[in-house]
Amino acid sequence: MNGVTPHTDKTLSIRISTDGFCFCCYTETDPDSLQYHFYETDNSKSLVANFDEAWRGCRFATQHKYGTIQTIVATSHFTAIPSEYNNKEDNETFYRTCFPQTQPDDKILTNRLTAHGVTILFSLDSSLYTRLTQIGDVTFYTPSSILIGYLSRNTIEKSRYMLAYYHKSTSTLLSIDEGKIQLTNSFNSSEPHNQAYYLLSIWKEQNLSQTDDTLYLCGDRNVEEITPLVSQFIADIRRINPTDEFRPHLLNKIKEIPFDLQALLLCE
Repeated sequence: MNGVTPHTDKTLSIRISTDGFCFCCYTETDPDSLQYHFYETDNSKSLVANFDEAWRGCRFATQHKYGTIQTIVATSHFTAIPSEYNNKEDNETFYRTCFPQTQPDDKILTNRLTAHGVTILFSLDSSLYTRLTQIGDVTFYTPSSILIGYLSRNTIEKSRYMLAYYHKSTSTLLSIDEGKIQLTNSFNSSEPHNQAYYLLSIWKEQNLSQTDDTLYLCGDRNVEEITPLVSQFIADIRRINPTDEFRPHLLNKIKEIPFDLQALLLCE
């Protein structure tokens, strides 16, 4: 391809959600090389048409040959199963049983998280999957998978805690006990009171203590709205701040990059 720079140490990271596509180009050895592009989806067009338009509008997308291409599929349609049950046929059957509205030709994808004993199952529109794999060898993740990986690389003081990640209208919750995932779930709501109610309901369901266990919050400005609502019921609330968590970096200066994409870029 003419004009393509063959830097195989470069990573292309893509985040796909119903509200937009995020693109990051990054070289680990050169932190200042980070480039970021966001495209807001047009709901009158198909996912593939949206992606093609986003791809054409991304100034760095076709400038390099990427050694690593990774994609986050931001969806609430995912589930977790024990890793020992992980095989392709059973995964497909289990996922389609959980989400019967899945289209017959949708691609069922998996993230096997051996350290935590779980496999995350999720799906992607088949046409978009085909389009993405035309770019190169793509590894697919969900936000939940990225957050679980983030937790495995970071020391958390408490043995029982919950991590709640908020981005725009999506909430992703993980409950952890002695390093094991007890629950991972996601739901859509842009109303802080509804988000807080759901969080507190899961907290109670998981038998977490209001005084002894910890709630970790991360994400966008929704966190500031939710914190005072849940602090009436949970004593130990801590904010995961990307500026503190990640080394000084251009990444921290681009405020709109979602936390899961930040974690994917720097924790892989």
